[in-house]
Amino acid sequence: MKLRCGILSVASLGCLLAALGTCEIAVGFEGEPLNLVPGQVLSVQDTFDGKPFTYEVVEIEVKEHCLVAHLRYPSPVVCDLPQNNIIPVEYYLPKSVTAAQVRHPAVICLHILDGSLELVRMLASVLASRGVPAIVFPLPYYGPRGASDGPYRILGDPQRFIAVLEQAFLEVRRGVDFLASRPEVDPQHIGVAGISLGAIIAASAAEREPRVYKAGLILAGGNLRQIVETAREAAPLRHFIASLGDEQRDVIWKTLGEVDPLSHANSLKDRAQQGQVLMINAAEDEVIPRICTEQLAEALGISERVVWLPDLGHYTAIAALPRILDRMVVFFASDLPSDLRTEESLSETTTPLQLISNTIQQLTAFYLREPSENCAHIGQIKVHIDRDEYSLLLIRGHGQRFRIEARASGFGQFMLGQRDYPWLMARSGLVFVGEPEASKEPQSPLVFVNSSILERARFAILAISGLSASPAALEALIRIKEEKQEAETRTIVVSTTDAKNPLALRLEYPTSGSIPHVVRLEGVEQQIHVEIAGWQIDTPVSAQVFVPPSDKPKKAVSRSDLYRMYGAVINFLAEMVP
Repeated sequence: MKLRCGILSVASLGCLLAALGTCEIAVGFEGEPLNLVPGQVLSVQDTFDGKPFTYEVVEIEVKEHCLVAHLRYPSPVVCDLPQNNIIPVEYYLPKSVTAAQVRHPAVICLHILDGSLELVRMLASVLASRGVPAIVFPLPYYGPRGASDGPYRILGDPQRFIAVLEQAFLEVRRGVDFLASRPEVDPQHIGVAGISLGAIIAASAAEREPRVYKAGLILAGGNLRQIVETAREAAPLRHFIASLGDEQRDVIWKTLGEVDPLSHANSLKDRAQQGQVLMINAAEDEVIPRICTEQLAEALGISERVVWLPDLGHYTAIAALPRILDRMVVFFASDLPSDLRTEESLSETTTPLQLISNTIQQLTAFYLREPSENCAHIGQIKVHIDRDEYSLLLIRGHGQRFRIEARASGFGQFMLGQRDYPWLMARSGLVFVGEPEASKEPQSPLVFVNSSILERARFAILAISGLSASPAALEALIRIKEEKQEAETRTIVVSTTDAKNPLALRLEYPTSGSIPHVVRLEGVEQQIHVEIAGWQIDTPVSAQVFVPPSDKPKKAVSRSDLYRMYGAVINFLAEMVP
């Protein structure tokens, strides 16, 4: 396959960093092993519908912070699509869990509208790392349970959408059955958590299932009709409903109202007022209108307790991911016996996962952290693609100061920068210098870059940085293999689990560093490796580093023209990215 570049989403980051191999070994607990062995079939006798069922242990995955048992059990709803009748479950377990008579609270985690499991896997992983078992599974017709266009097919048919919600409520109840049957779980302290669509389902399921002790709702709201009528993501459903006749349309809206969390909020209100419901919402949410969140909070009697994320929207809320995860963990882990409450342990030796996390934080700090006065962030990189070599020097100074030098095989050298004025050195060696304009201070070099491009880049960097802030959350997306350490080099391999796009990164670290000196990309047709010759954050520099070469001919041009050139180049490159 050819290498393709683009702005990383949370899901694509997970694919990029997913690691080598799944461990298929016996579960190694700190105490007596639990009865979870691949190939084993266990039964659950006490169920919400009076119908016992069995579950199969498919495999056990050993991670740094937790264990993941991959299970399968039947849905309580049988339909004409065979794969939708089986629920593939990921059961996240603390490594400290044993078969002793110590009961832990547990949580059912429900995913977002597009079916991506990365965020709830992170939540489950962090919960398990702090002593709280959790399960994750795809909702009806999602992922392996449906067609490849699951979310879109669901949204294109109102009756199917409503059926999915109703089936999901029952599957949460089946999840409670499973957890309550486990010897390590306290059946009196089983909770449910969800994000976006998952949070709406979690709220409604908690209303219908009295055994749900707590509900953690991230980006939730009530009034499904208003959400469907306004959310961009619900456009297929909205258009389909609009195409119906008046009578059919009224039936759809009425049926949708019956599965709305506002309809049965009274069933959850007592638990909510006792502090057993936590709502975390984005103050500028463009998908779940604030009024919808406020309506649900009011119906539950907790309007004053909503945790608002200021200045963040539905998607940019990922920037607050560490804070969200921490609030959720504190909320659910408060039910642990006091002697089981624990923070993540610190090790004198940096683990592979911690090293990857530290690397991401160092790289994203270049953008996120403003350099101090008289200091700069400096990155020096060489990229080798087959026989071609590209070098890049990035220097970000205080305020609007910067310098970029690029050199490419067969192209020559290119420079641009700014101290008191912008400048650009073309391939010919001629330096274009921006003349002062009415004594204006230097502007941002990005002033003419399309705002949507800047917002996408900002969101991607915030998302990546947010993931790295919690190694246990990051571990939900990656599996890491460390190769045998050589004299002065530590090599860590991460790879994608996507069978269609099998990529791998081989990172070679100096034994004492948190930035790899070589990164090799495998799984593409080209031979690609990156050398990171230097990466310094907030290091002292001379102001002269931001001025153009003194030995090159210069030509004065309009300062605005230079800023426009910067913007045109970046806009062009961004448009070329698929």
